[in-house]
Amino acid sequence: MNLYSHLVLGVLSGYFGVEVVAVAKTIAPAFGLELGQLVEVAALGLRLIVGSEWALPRVVSWAHATEMTDARPHLRGGELVCTVGSALLDSASCTRLVEAVHATGSAGICLGIGEVHTQIPRALIKECRRLSVPLIQMAHGVPFLAINDVLAEARIRAQAGTNHRNAELVSTLLAALRNSAPIEDILTLCSTALGGSLKYQVADATGEPLPNATLIAIADDDPGSVSITTAEGNLLAWTGSSTAPEVDVLGQISRILEIARHEKDDHENQNRQRIGQLFALVAAGLADSAALMPELLTAGLVGKPLTISAWPAETASLLAAHLPGALIADAPEATFVVTTGSDPVYDTARDLGLVCGHGSPVEVSQISRGIGEARATLGLARRLGKVAGPESLTTLTGLLEQQPPVRLVPFIDQLIRPLLDHDTRRGGQLLATLRTFLEQQGALQSTADLQYLHVNTVRHRLARIAEIVGRNPLDDSDRVSLSIALWAFDRSRRYIS
Repeated sequence: MNLYSHLVLGVLSGYFGVEVVAVAKTIAPAFGLELGQLVEVAALGLRLIVGSEWALPRVVSWAHATEMTDARPHLRGGELVCTVGSALLDSASCTRLVEAVHATGSAGICLGIGEVHTQIPRALIKECRRLSVPLIQMAHGVPFLAINDVLAEARIRAQAGTNHRNAELVSTLLAALRNSAPIEDILTLCSTALGGSLKYQVADATGEPLPNATLIAIADDDPGSVSITTAEGNLLAWTGSSTAPEVDVLGQISRILEIARHEKDDHENQNRQRIGQLFALVAAGLADSAALMPELLTAGLVGKPLTISAWPAETASLLAAHLPGALIADAPEATFVVTTGSDPVYDTARDLGLVCGHGSPVEVSQISRGIGEARATLGLARRLGKVAGPESLTTLTGLLEQQPPVRLVPFIDQLIRPLLDHDTRRGGQLLATLRTFLEQQGALQSTADLQYLHVNTVRHRLARIAEIVGRNPLDDSDRVSLSIALWAFDRSRRYIS
């Protein structure tokens, strides 16, 4: 591994705080030499007595020397059971040894000649043939440990080769990361280098993260499967028939994948914010709707009626995860979503528990109108506590929601602020009386009852309002103007808060 790789991996480890803390089951490397390869090592003096083509491919992981006829408690499979045969003095003892080796899945039996036996007992040969257990004869004077020496040297050579391949893989992945390669390409590189296949599964956006920044390794019961889970709850699983990769290697791969995923998320967030800026320009009439054509083409939304919905701000990432085929625009005041119908809007609002508003279906050339309707219905949805559609815009409140705040400022300045100034100077209640009068649809007696006033006092206050602002609350047309002014004032205070 080059210096850059060491430095970057050090940064990654420190950044994510990831380390292996638990291995649920020992992952023993499935390494060894085939029986045929051992027989070919002249220095060992081995000769195959029982077995032919079917025996040679058997993998020997270690040589286990014993004089027990039933060594099952000490065998785990894959060993070459070596003995000088001090206990193999009759047919029954030979049978016990062969049955024990067969039951544990050991690679075979190696009998050393010269210490006890000058030749292999016939009963041992017979039992090995009966159960298809390979039988090897070892020349006199060669220690059984010589087999382990050969296996150890081969394992060291293989480990060195594996370390070199792993270092090359990490360097390749870091280069891919620098080039902003997609996660899919990184997984393909890993699968090609490691053999088998890798699956990277991102945790659900609403899932609980693990309590500590750790990496947990799990060896499944299937020897061809290894998986790790990071602190962010993401799963990296390897499956295959070849030798399983080491947990540390998967840990390095997972850290690179996490970096790639965060870079991908950052890029997507920036893209959604850029689209949100375009939406704001189109809605304000400062850009033509054609400016959004490339984004609509990419999302496959051109040529179809579009439904534009508005959602609370800061929900873009959540909506993007829930609506992968939609166009998401992350604007400062709201998140806009473009779909080809209203059904996804209602389904998503129900699933995520969010309020939103959507407008009528529009063509690409009418996107500005769609944005305005969506923004207006979102304001209504917040008041109603549920999804609001275009039908809600046919009310006075719906009409006002579609107006930019600056357009309603004159109503506030000319019809509300003079009353506020009067009440502040004189400790009056003109604005409170006007609010109650408008809420009671112009009913004098109801207003008086709610204000605990005489009806003539209400009349006097309304007359005083007419003198101050030039609008008579008892006149239907003027009452509408005052209602608009009070609504705009309330909305301005809502925005400020």
